[in-house]
Amino acid sequence: MAFADLGWHQARIQDIVQRAGVSHGTFYTYYESKAAILDDLVRVSQADFEALAIQPWEAGDVQGALERVIGGFLDLYRRDGVLMHAWLQAARDEPAFGGLYRELRGRFVDRITEQIAAVAAASRRPSAPPARTVAGALAAMVEHFAYSWVVLGEEHERDDVLATLVLVWGSTLNSLAGFDIVRRH
Repeated sequence: MAFADLGWHQARIQDIVQRAGVSHGTFYTYYESKAAILDDLVRVSQADFEALAIQPWEAGDVQGALERVIGGFLDLYRRDGVLMHAWLQAARDEPAFGGLYRELRGRFVDRITEQIAAVAAASRRPSAPPARTVAGALAAMVEHFAYSWVVLGEEHERDDVLATLVLVWGSTLNSLAGFDIVRRH
């Protein structure tokens, strides 16, 4: 993929058609620009991430939900890491890509906020930080860890990454609740 080899900014239509083994005419039959092809790729990935974001979190099994959602996010990021990197590069210069990323991230943060608000409602603590702020911080931790692991090539085992992220999230939720809603290992 030209975006993987060259990055968003350096990839030219010539590079894309060469790697795809198609002519310029064929490319322009389907796409008007490199942004248009990235948009198609991003929307497929976005749909998969959104399907993960809306999965229900079963009451009483917060740890299982964390393992499913965080594990699913890591797996999708690993599958689409090259695309995610190009997407983030394009977002800097192409407002539409930034908007799509914020929209996708917002769905995850909204979903996490709902879960944190439920924890806060059951809390034994007199006050807690705003649920949306906590959700944004937890989401950012997973996003950046996935980026560092997949795109930047940090060496980690998937199961170790998942266990660590679930532990940190669980510790945060337990702290907010004032009791263990996620079991500690």
